[in-house]
Amino acid sequence: MRRLRAAAEKRPLGRSQTHQAKQETTQAGAFLVWLADRGRTIEHCRQADLDAWHTEKTATRRPTQTFLRWCMKTGRMPSLALPPQVITQDQAPLHQHRRLAILRRVLNDGSLPPRSRTVAALVLLCAQPVSRIVRLTIDDITADGTTVAVRLGDPPSPLPEPVAGLIRAYVHSRQHLPYASSRSARWLFPGRQPGQPMNPGSLQAHLREIGAPPQRGRASAIRQLVLQAPAPVIAKALGYHDKTATRMVTEASGIWSRYAPGDHGRA
Repeated sequence: MRRLRAAAEKRPLGRSQTHQAKQETTQAGAFLVWLADRGRTIEHCRQADLDAWHTEKTATRRPTQTFLRWCMKTGRMPSLALPPQVITQDQAPLHQHRRLAILRRVLNDGSLPPRSRTVAALVLLCAQPVSRIVRLTIDDITADGTTVAVRLGDPPSPLPEPVAGLIRAYVHSRQHLPYASSRSARWLFPGRQPGQPMNPGSLQAHLREIGAPPQRGRASAIRQLVLQAPAPVIAKALGYHDKTATRMVTEASGIWSRYAPGDHGRA
């Protein structure tokens, strides 16, 4: 545990790296407690223990593997077999027709959790990564009675119906969440820890449960958007770096990458 913390303190980490380090440290501690409850120490851990640990909550317990590999390498526990890194979503490109079909289902299926529907809409329509979505606050949503907009870039992006109605309904319903404490009240997606937004990994798992793959859905959305407008315009509206949007144009063989410079406002 001390080694993991020391490694994290050697150099400044980005937000995603910091989150990953916290997950690994938290899950390493949870594993030691779980193992002690089974009457074992790390030195006497067995293959059956590792299998049981990963089987119970596969997605959330996978970060433990960094700690476990270090323990095996340094002789602190027996050399055991870890489950393979399972790819939780199909890596094949998500076709635009499929993206729109998923978006229609998300918007129309009232039996799905409102939070998952809202996040899925922001992913599939606005091409937002979950790691950025969880940092949104209620102040990033503006409504004037007729228009609902979300502040992703500059200026805020207006949302079409029925997405606008979905966002409006979610903002109203989130006030009744049991864990939306006063310290977490400003987060659009408050977490169970006071003052913290929801964990991105948990939110991604919820999206996959309703059949909305977050990474593929986001990539499909932005590739479609950059075929419809110049990359700098899309980048500014969605809060992306220009280079990211330009790369998406190239990958999608977009027409804007070949569009002649100049004034295109005239017929």
